[in-house]
Amino acid sequence: MKKKLCLFAALILSLSSMGCVEKIRARMEIKQGNEAYEKEDYAQALTHYVKARTIDSSFPDVTRLIGYSEIGLYVPDDKTQKNESHADAAIAELNRYLKMRPDDRIARDALINMYLNANRTSQAIQYFRTYLDAHPADLDAVKSIATLYSKAGDFNESLNWYQKITLLDSKNPESYYIFGVVCYEKVAKNPPAELPAKLELVEKGKASLQRAIEMKPDYFEAMAYLNLLYRQQATIETDPVKQQALVAQADTIRNKAVEIIRQKKAANSAKKS
Repeated sequence: MKKKLCLFAALILSLSSMGCVEKIRARMEIKQGNEAYEKEDYAQALTHYVKARTIDSSFPDVTRLIGYSEIGLYVPDDKTQKNESHADAAIAELNRYLKMRPDDRIARDALINMYLNANRTSQAIQYFRTYLDAHPADLDAVKSIATLYSKAGDFNESLNWYQKITLLDSKNPESYYIFGVVCYEKVAKNPPAELPAKLELVEKGKASLQRAIEMKPDYFEAMAYLNLLYRQQATIETDPVKQQALVAQADTIRNKAVEIIRQKKAANSAKKS
C-alpha cells in the first residue's frame, strides 16, 4: 500500500514538474515576443505570443498581446483581405481579453481605436451598448458612445447620450457646456426642417449653458455659445420687437464674456510682472 502511495505521489510530482516546465517555456516565448514588439517587429512578436498561448493558455495577458500585435500589423486605409484580417483578429482577441478583464481601460481604448481606424463605428457602438448593460453608470463609456454616434452622423442618438452625461456628471459644468455646444452645432450647421424642432434644440442648449454658467460664473466659453444660441433664436422669431430683445440679450452675454476674458488677461499679466 505504501509503495502504491509513493508511486502515486511520484506521478503527481512529475505532472507538476511538467506543468512548471510548460509555464517556463511559455514565459520564454512571451519574453521573446516582448523583445520583438519593442523593435516593432509585430509579425515576429505575434508568432511568439501565439506559441506561448499554445503552450500554456492560462495567461490572460497573452491574448491582449496577440491583439496588440495584430493592431501593429494593421495598416489604416488598406482594404486588402489580408489587412482586414488583421483588424478582425485584433478585435476578436481584445474582445476575448476584455471578457476576462473588463476593467482594463487601456485595452478597451486600444479596441475602440481599432474599431475607428478600421471604419467599424457601428461595431464600436455595439460594444459599448453591451458593456453599458452591465455598467450603466460608467461615465467614460457613455462619453465614448455619445462621440461614436456623432461620428456615425446619428445626431438624435448622439444628443440623447450627451444629455445622459449631464445626468451622470451633474456636478460638472463642462458636461452641461458640451451638451449646449452640441445643440448649437446642430442648429447652426444642420438644423431640423421644422421650426418647432429647431426652437426646442435652441431652448435645450440655452438651458444647459445657463446651468453651466450658474455653476461656474466666469465660464466665458459657455457664455460665448449662449450668445450664439440667442442669435439663432432671433433668426426664428417673427416678431421684430422680440427679435430685437433676443439680439440685445445676446449682446449683453457676449459683452460679459469679453469682459471676463479681459480681466483674466489682466490678472495673468499682473502675475508675470
